[in-house]
Amino acid sequence: MTRPSDPLYDQENLRQARIRKLRHERGRPARRRTFQPVVVMAWFAGVIALLGVLIFVGFVAFAPRLMSWVEANPGSIEHGLVRDFVQWYRPRALADDPLGGDGRVSVTIEPGSSDAAIAQLLYDQGVVVSPLAFQYAVFQAGREGTLEAGTYDLSPSMRPSQIVAALRNEAGDEVQLTFREGWRLEEVVGYLGSTPLTLNLEEFAALVQSPPADLVNQYPFLADLNRNRTLEGYLYPDTYRVFANIDARELVELLLDTFERRFTPEIAEGIEAQGLSVDQAMTLASIVEREAVLDEERPLIAGVYLNRINNPDAETVGLLNADPTLQYALATRENRDAPVDEWGSIEWWPMLQVAGRDVELPRRLADYQTYLNPGLPPTPIASPRVGSIEAVAFADTESGYLYFVAGCPDGERDGSHYFARTFGEHQDNIARARDECPAG
Repeated sequence: MTRPSDPLYDQENLRQARIRKLRHERGRPARRRTFQPVVVMAWFAGVIALLGVLIFVGFVAFAPRLMSWVEANPGSIEHGLVRDFVQWYRPRALADDPLGGDGRVSVTIEPGSSDAAIAQLLYDQGVVVSPLAFQYAVFQAGREGTLEAGTYDLSPSMRPSQIVAALRNEAGDEVQLTFREGWRLEEVVGYLGSTPLTLNLEEFAALVQSPPADLVNQYPFLADLNRNRTLEGYLYPDTYRVFANIDARELVELLLDTFERRFTPEIAEGIEAQGLSVDQAMTLASIVEREAVLDEERPLIAGVYLNRINNPDAETVGLLNADPTLQYALATRENRDAPVDEWGSIEWWPMLQVAGRDVELPRRLADYQTYLNPGLPPTPIASPRVGSIEAVAFADTESGYLYFVAGCPDGERDGSHYFARTFGEHQDNIARARDECPAG
């Protein structure tokens, strides 16, 4: 028997069915809620990447202008961000590299100059590759605001760090200097111009040409120097190691200190026994230095000259007849107006073109004409070694020689000489030397 349909019952079943369906759907994972954050994150990542690209492209496009600003304001390199930018964009701009080139440039740093002003000055005068490189070297050395005023001779071959050391009067690289025996004062200055030293050549030349009284008074051996005398003859020839930024006064004192150590009490006593002042002895020693080649002949050559001076009634009538004094005077006459920076290229010992007695000299140099004027010239003509100074102090005068001529034993000029007591013997020696070396 079939039960008749009940509308209320059916509605209840439909309601229960909908409830079950809703409960079933609520139990499923909400896919929209799990998917939405991933999309948002991806979107943000894309935006950030796009912004990064835009910023990078803009920064690269702006970098040249920023670099130009840094170069115009080299002092900004002290700031870390600026330094990082330059090291990224143009790292070689901060390299400790020299500009490159030969020669020396005289640079005067005025008191109160800022680091930036000094950097620009060095760049304008062709010493550094850029103001920025120099400013960075100052920063690296930790010497901001401590560079010293003064006049320096710098070279484009120097690294910025070396220039910084020079301008702050601080020990820098060591340099070996070798001053040759027989150099005159100008040759010493000219040689210094070829070295890495940063001292000013004109300042050094002024000190040795016109030494101030306080410098002269430091050294007893200079006591009998006349006013307006140079230090010719006293710049002791030797090998020295000095810092590249030694100043002119320090170097002059180093050469004089070395002379003082070599000028022993025994030498001083020997000179006094010869009846000579220190300056007279140095004058004669400088001539011996230019004439002698063999060490064993130095006392003999010094003895020849002393015998001539001490025996004015002898055949030589007191004349030294020394070619080096004529060479000294001729070079002085020809180059008296040459600028200091050209001294290194001048021939300071020219060959005589005429006989010694025929060399004409101006009045101010006439006393160097030792073929016409008896006795010693007024000053030394070069820097002698200690061997030549000792040769004067302990000269061989007892042999009685008044003459010497360059020998040529076995047909070879070996630096030896033939000595004679009379003019006749001297003529025989000249003939002998000509026979041995007819081409000479």
